[in-house]
Amino acid sequence: MQRHLAGLFALTAFTLAPAPAFAQDASPAWQPDFLELDGANGLTLIPDPEFSVVEGGTIEFWVQPDWTESPDYDPVIMSAVGQDGPAYVIAMLRDRDGIGIVSGDEETVWAFDFTDEQVHHVAFNVYAEEVAVIIDGETRGVVEMDMADIAPSAVWIGSADGETGPFVGAIAALRVWGVPVEPEVLDEFRYKDVLSEAQGNHPDIDYLQVVSDFANLDVLIIEGEAEDETGESE
Repeated sequence: MQRHLAGLFALTAFTLAPAPAFAQDASPAWQPDFLELDGANGLTLIPDPEFSVVEGGTIEFWVQPDWTESPDYDPVIMSAVGQDGPAYVIAMLRDRDGIGIVSGDEETVWAFDFTDEQVHHVAFNVYAEEVAVIIDGETRGVVEMDMADIAPSAVWIGSADGETGPFVGAIAALRVWGVPVEPEVLDEFRYKDVLSEAQGNHPDIDYLQVVSDFANLDVLIIEGEAEDETGESE
């Protein structure tokens, strides 16, 4: 990211560690759909406008890095790229001491210690001219940042472009929302299946755009408009 971006596309080798453990000693009844990445098995997804958050939204996921020796690039968690550049690229710093996002020509990094070998919940909330990062239920920082108005024409999980910047570790429960989800709601539902009414109705469920289906090495694209108070589509 900001400190190391020039080395993003170099490669290195890693060894995958044991099964992920949740931060904060949590033992949720619902188990996220973990995608364990070894540096060569990232996902290439069919691009869709629902991946866009340029008009406001949230990208959330669980993540656990699994390397000890620092590579010479920042491993990419998720990349959504259009013809004019990155709509967004989310990467973890190579020393596991922060996470950041690149959009168009702008980039921002937030410091956080990911070296505890546990899985952490991360959410990027995109507002008008601001982006906030929320980790394990706490807002870690809000910065001025304009997300680039670029429609994704290619999307990858676990790499920058299907080959370079590979991530090694675990990613789970990816969700993309069409509105910024309030931090307290993110905290309440991070341990829940948002598609299950038995676990409570998410207040922003009408704005869910993408949810991971990593058990099938895929994602679910959820299309449709939110309903107004009359029950009719807007």
